Amino acid sequence: MPKFVNVDPKDVAVGRNRAAAAAREPYIRALKAGAAGRVELERGETQGVVKRRLQEAARESGIRIRSSWESPRSLVWKRTGQG
Repeated sequence: MPKFVNVDPKDVAVGRNRAAAAAREPYIRALKAGAAGRVELERGETQGVVKRRLQEAARESGIRIRSSWESPRSLVWKRTGQG
């Protein structure tokens, strides 16, 4: 008989969610490391994807941020308020 174990749903990533969580990880580390920063786009990345990942990482980490495009290839961000 298999053994079943209850786990917290936020600790389980399946399907596309697993890949998305892995893609957000560097953003989460950067947000936790400083009060402000810059994201330089790499070849093949789009502005929309980078900004969305940054916003999702901030939401997941409970950190409030503001961000703005400094140039077409550079997104700057800073923490705001509490979080």
